[in-house]
Amino acid sequence: MSHEAIRPPRRRGLTLVEICLVLALLVVIASFAIPLLGGAVERRSLMSGAGLLQAGWTRARLAAMQSGQTYVVRFEPKGSRFQVLSLDQLALPESQQLPQEDPDAEHSTYDILRLFKTRLPDGVIFGRADVANSNQLTATMGAAGDGPWSAPIVFRPDGTTSDASVLLVNEPGQTVRVTLRGLTGTSVASEVGKENVQ
Repeated sequence: MSHEAIRPPRRRGLTLVEICLVLALLVVIASFAIPLLGGAVERRSLMSGAGLLQAGWTRARLAAMQSGQTYVVRFEPKGSRFQVLSLDQLALPESQQLPQEDPDAEHSTYDILRLFKTRLPDGVIFGRADVANSNQLTATMGAAGDGPWSAPIVFRPDGTTSDASVLLVNEPGQTVRVTLRGLTGTSVASEVGKENVQ
């Protein structure tokens, strides 16, 4: 046997042209994938906002049924905050004021597991809302919806609520409609879509 017969075959490396082709292909794939992933994150954030609002409504309904007092939920129009409070608290002058933002407060867009969160995720705001008038509120408070807050959504001790429909909007203009049925107190969130916010 000669030494040439046992010599292993030479391994061939990648050329500069092949490396550039692979990098160009990765750039093309990323240019399609990044907008799709960004849209998915925005849609998920909008659905998380709907879940937080539904959780606030559920919390108000349970508090009213357990305490025997009427509770209300109201939100900041074109803003991201909402309140859950009793009808007695609603009559207090300080309840009309929007709380100051605390820049040092820990706040995460993905922190939806906190039970008492009263803020929508970043980039999601309250759009239009249709809230049925409540005779109980008119008798005790006068005109509802004055000041920086929306008209209150009423939760009664017997489990019934105001009929309400609230539109949540994100920065790209996608919307989710969250509807509350007054007779049963159940809420439903629509699929992400595009509705007129005006």
